[in-house]
Amino acid sequence: MASPIQIVLNPDNYEEAREAGGGGGRKDFFAHRDREFGAHKAALIEQIDAISGILSAQAQGPIGYVKVILKRDAWAKSHRPVGALFRSDRAPLVGGGDLGVMLVEGRPSALAQVKAEIAKAETQTRMRYDEKKGKEVPNPSAQKSEAGAIDRIELYGASDKRSFSVEEAVAWLANPMTGSGYQVELFDVLPPRAEWDRLDPAHRRLVESFVAGFNALEQSLSVERLPNWRQRLPMLSVRLDRAGDGAVLRLTSVSSKERRELAPFDPNVQHHSRLLAFLDTHPLVRRIELPGIVVRSARPATPSRARPDHAIMPVRDSRRTHPRLGIIDGGISSALSDWVIDRWDVLADEDMDLSHGTFIGGLAVAGAGMNGAGTCPEPDGAELVDVAVFPNEQKAGAFASYYSGGLPQFFDEMDAAVADARARHGVRVFNMSLNILQPAAPDRYSPHAVRLDQIAEENNAVVFISAGNIQPQDLRPEWPADAATALSNLALARNDGLLTPAESARNVAVAALNPSGHSGCLPFAPARFSRRGPGLRSGGKPDLAHIGGAGTQHATLGHGLFSILPDGTVIDGCGTSYASPLVAKTAAVLDHAIEGEVSRETLIGLLVHHAEIPEPLRPKMLAPVARHLVGFGMPPSAERILETGDHSITLVFASRIQHGQQINFRFPWPASLVGPGGKCRGRAKLTLVSTPPLDARFGSEFVRVNVNAVLQQEQDEGKWKGRLDPLYLPSSRESPAVEAELIEHDLKWSPVKVHAKTFPQGVEPSSNWRLFVEYLTRAGEVMPEGGVPFTAILTISDPEAEKPVFNDMRQSLQAIGTQIADIRTAARITPRV
Repeated sequence: MASPIQIVLNPDNYEEAREAGGGGGRKDFFAHRDREFGAHKAALIEQIDAISGILSAQAQGPIGYVKVILKRDAWAKSHRPVGALFRSDRAPLVGGGDLGVMLVEGRPSALAQVKAEIAKAETQTRMRYDEKKGKEVPNPSAQKSEAGAIDRIELYGASDKRSFSVEEAVAWLANPMTGSGYQVELFDVLPPRAEWDRLDPAHRRLVESFVAGFNALEQSLSVERLPNWRQRLPMLSVRLDRAGDGAVLRLTSVSSKERRELAPFDPNVQHHSRLLAFLDTHPLVRRIELPGIVVRSARPATPSRARPDHAIMPVRDSRRTHPRLGIIDGGISSALSDWVIDRWDVLADEDMDLSHGTFIGGLAVAGAGMNGAGTCPEPDGAELVDVAVFPNEQKAGAFASYYSGGLPQFFDEMDAAVADARARHGVRVFNMSLNILQPAAPDRYSPHAVRLDQIAEENNAVVFISAGNIQPQDLRPEWPADAATALSNLALARNDGLLTPAESARNVAVAALNPSGHSGCLPFAPARFSRRGPGLRSGGKPDLAHIGGAGTQHATLGHGLFSILPDGTVIDGCGTSYASPLVAKTAAVLDHAIEGEVSRETLIGLLVHHAEIPEPLRPKMLAPVARHLVGFGMPPSAERILETGDHSITLVFASRIQHGQQINFRFPWPASLVGPGGKCRGRAKLTLVSTPPLDARFGSEFVRVNVNAVLQQEQDEGKWKGRLDPLYLPSSRESPAVEAELIEHDLKWSPVKVHAKTFPQGVEPSSNWRLFVEYLTRAGEVMPEGGVPFTAILTISDPEAEKPVFNDMRQSLQAIGTQIADIRTAARITPRV
């Protein structure tokens, strides 16, 4: 019997005041190592003295930015040295870098106070008696604990700001597709000139020297504020040109419609060298980067592999509604015109390249008919909005003719197109099989991901992004059947990391798997061209995977994934470009099948929760690398997601967690799975998707609120014990796990988490369980006023598929007052699904 997913209609009933506590007492990182701490303390003081000396002599004034690098076992919030040493009133936190790297604003007077506090730290180990533990334990002062948490203190300098040479910069910027401007990130927002009088003398000198520095170069250049300013990410585009106008500074917002035609790019190496020397040495500058170039995530189609026949397209029935999908690309041909309900056509006909977008649209509309349900599990038919914003990349100058300002203008156009499709047609699922030719960095939430996430959040939409394709010279060997050989091949692989903006925190990145029935590759193994994560350290990417064609061609099947050319001819192809729309199609079908407006968190959660790790990646030795290749796995069809058998039940809990609250949802384990002595057997899986506040200034720690969900069983004396493990739990781990382990394996701070476990013998002592949702903020962070939206999805099942779990749970939940309903029609009753 089919059992639909149930949504809890009264989640507010389970909100309660947040329990206080957590963090524990101060930790002595040098307990019983008094001599070592004395040397460490002296080293920190020496480092502060050196930094203060540099700042005192600095031409731009006394303000500089300082890296406080923490020990690995001091990454937790409770160990941060912000209570006694780097207090917000003396050395405010302004950002972060890699995990455990704090960036603070410093000046000699403030650093002298930090130094004085460090000097107070006792060098001997102090002890106290702990009644709970029944023994003596270290009892350090705040000064010693915080000083011990620090590995070292360094001045943020030129080596932290850029990773390219002057010659590399000139060669890259000469390509018009880049917009030819450096992307310069600042530590602080530049206030309007009329407000400089409100700054204290040190900050005013910092700002004045920065603005004056451009004029002092005596070169023709333009400086313009970029849109990411709105996301607390102060960024400028700095472009050397041959206009002869000197330094033109546009430091107020400039819309794309107000842009002047760009003057020719200045390729003079000496001019670039002088500009970079100024930016390298000015303390206000945090980072200097070369702009990205947009590329498609697919190998070019091979015409010789084309079948002689044309695809038979399904006919759209205009009397009923269909799933809707936006295709962000270079245009969709008239071969799919029956299914294209609108076009955002900013591109001239001669600047379109219809092959890529048409292949993607063909998979959405007729993929099942051409490839079978094993590859394309959704029924054929999808209404498309053609978001044609990417001009032909093979045509010289085409991209620059539309987006002379480079990527910021491109994202502006995409933003307008997505908002229009959302408003006119209610489209919430978009496919963007485009990447930016920049690898995702482990310690940086890229400006491209920032912008894409802003577009998704403002439109309550989800963009499905390809993970990116490996360049032909770096392709991995085909995935072998032997797990040890697979690991060896991965260890030897080079240049195969994710491309931006696939590290996006609000959207879904998709990797590619091999097709079945193709003798040249192992079915459902990671495709040899598919890039891998993890992207940022404090999360996991890609999110999901799907069939993307084989990277090795077959004599008759080619790449083994079929769609159409612009003229309707059937062709094969491969690329993460073509895996992404298959997941997007399932999301569109889910969105269509559920009444009302399903939340982004629920839509993503349903896909992730029901995804399965492909068979070739299930050997235990591959667990550490599996999530970097396929994320949480390959999702099934929407039909399989929305209905299960009567041996399991899936509950959806969609709500918001507010400041000072926690969610405590208590329920009895299904009676048919409870044995003698209260032993509870079965399998449980819990997925959590949240939308926490993000701040790109903090690097790897850009997620500012951690929402966590656990499934716990009641123990003796009213205590509760978590019963699930992270999906990718390592074979051995520290106990208890330190912050570094929790980040890597439990995905602490990740917006998406999955936990599961099977209890074949049963666990005791009680049949009382609870779903418990709580939150943790970063040091100095506060919960957003509207709380953090989240969706928790819990499945409890009988692995032997025998017991009536669905009916058991439904009856027991109704008996305790829980209101539940079929998720597909719940919008009639509840405002949040």
